[in-house]
Amino acid sequence: MNTHEETTIRVRRDVPFHEVDGETLRLDVYEDTATTGQKPAAVLVRGGGFTVGDKGEFARHAIDLAADGYLVVEPQYRLAPEWTFPAALVDVKAAVEWCRADCERVDPQRLAAVGHSAGANLIVLAAATADDPALEPDQYPGASSALSAVAGYSGVYDFRMGLDDRREAYLGGSPEERPAAYELASPVEQADVSMPPTLLLHGEDDHVVDPRQSAMLTEALDPLTTVDHRVVSGGHGFPFDGAHYGSVYGTTAEFLKSHLSTRSTEPGRGPAGGDAGPPADNGDRFSR
Repeated sequence: MNTHEETTIRVRRDVPFHEVDGETLRLDVYEDTATTGQKPAAVLVRGGGFTVGDKGEFARHAIDLAADGYLVVEPQYRLAPEWTFPAALVDVKAAVEWCRADCERVDPQRLAAVGHSAGANLIVLAAATADDPALEPDQYPGASSALSAVAGYSGVYDFRMGLDDRREAYLGGSPEERPAAYELASPVEQADVSMPPTLLLHGEDDHVVDPRQSAMLTEALDPLTTVDHRVVSGGHGFPFDGAHYGSVYGTTAEFLKSHLSTRSTEPGRGPAGGDAGPPADNGDRFSR
């Protein structure tokens, strides 16, 4: 973690990045103004059970990552029950694509995401479905939503485990009513060999999201990509707990540095930051 007192972080708040269905979604941008040239980017996506909250939860992480040389964005996304899956996922992908299309300070070949709880689901699923035509925003044609690395905290990775009212609100009904949504929204079902390196941290005392969620995703990812899974001290909000923040940030920063320290030839999706390739023609898997 960068603690240099001379570091100057500029925060640009409420930057419009996604115009959709009559709404204007906004993001905050954090950057150390003392550094020049293109830099790696990190998209930070908060939790809230897909139904509540706003950007700002990751402000401390954003400031520290900016001080460590990243351009950091924290976006809004649409909430249930007004907006159901895949609206929030499309919004997160729009934030990734904004970094590539509209932010010249970003190195498009080094772009990662960090998420907590619902946000962890969204960033891992964004990586797993990168450039899927059925799940991409319309605003940035030609821009890739691929990610070079993802770090999920206390994530929901299989919606068929531990159901609650908020998940039903997000997915538009019960598993019996919306089986396709439950499968497509679950990263354990969508992950393939295109997944980038993944860090999964889960609090051992998490009583909101079962720690087995991260264990299940680890099992699914292990044959496919580099995955680092750790059960850590604390409950569901461990990344924001002062007693654990330093350790969590240090682990995350080391992971990101190891996978974004050098430029690749294309936006990375695999362990070596390989070619993202053309958009996959997976058909209209889910109508939005």
